[in-house]
Amino acid sequence: MDLNKEKYKDGYSGKYTFDDLVKIIEILRAPGGCPWDREQTHESIRKNVVEEAYEMVEAIDSRNEDKIADESGDVLLQVVLHAQIAKDGGNYDINDVTDIISRKMIHRHPHVFGSTSVKNSDEVLQKWDAIKRSDRSQTSVSDDLKGVSKYIPTLMRAQKIRKKANKAGFGHTAPECGAKTEEQFGELLFSIAAAAGDLGIDPDIALSGYINKFISDFEKFEKEHKE
Repeated sequence: MDLNKEKYKDGYSGKYTFDDLVKIIEILRAPGGCPWDREQTHESIRKNVVEEAYEMVEAIDSRNEDKIADESGDVLLQVVLHAQIAKDGGNYDINDVTDIISRKMIHRHPHVFGSTSVKNSDEVLQKWDAIKRSDRSQTSVSDDLKGVSKYIPTLMRAQKIRKKANKAGFGHTAPECGAKTEEQFGELLFSIAAAAGDLGIDPDIALSGYINKFISDFEKFEKEHKE
């Protein structure tokens, strides 16, 4: 593999581009490259994607632009590395990734790249969700609820599903808990987690189980109102 030794060395005074990053990962994965990088698979580094995403969130919360840039690079690394692993296996490459997301952004912004018009951000989100459901062949709200990833944090999943269900008229009235502020809710959630632990119950699994029941109940509700 041809290699610009002056460019790809520690302390290079120039500025690297996206294409350089792709090249560097290709070099690391090539014969004679890094043993660790060559051994990696999609599965072996799957947790790294989540870890880097959380570190990105932490950087955003710090409001430090240098940290955000640094962590953005780590997130981007995961994308490029997975693309190179796929390419080495004879599957997709980074150009397929950029092609897919570019087409998706154009397709889901018809008010910019097409003839559709919108009045505000709310309409943008409504049209985005409608296009997304169509792309996924989701013909019901139940399909939409089931489409919320099971791998996002469980509390986040619960909020997203409840919001979608409420929009469809399947309200879920939260019981009065006394908490009114963020700090009070934090204390309440901590207490719930502690109480569950005392009973030998995993609160994450418990909430996940209830979410699945909620989706099942909603599906029944939806079928009844279609008949």
